[in-house]
Amino acid sequence: MKSYEKGIGVEVENQRALRKEIGELKADMEYQIETEKAETEAQISLKEDEIRMKEESISLYKDEKKMLKEKLKKLKEKEQDFH
Repeated sequence: MKSYEKGIGVEVENQRALRKEIGELKADMEYQIETEKAETEAQISLKEDEIRMKEESISLYKDEKKMLKEKLKKLKEKEQDFH
């Protein structure tokens, strides 16, 4: 369970870093020429895609953690039935 929490924490931190980078790129666009702006927009798009992938990873971690908790609960119930 702790590894899931750690994984979620890492993904959230990565998302924060990516959002910060996106903010910096958007700020830089103010001073860029059109071709540079196009390149920067492409970089922003890639980083936004990466954020979405990390959101999916977080969701998967949470789902797996929930399933493990349910399995653990069922095992504890079975254990109590034997005693």
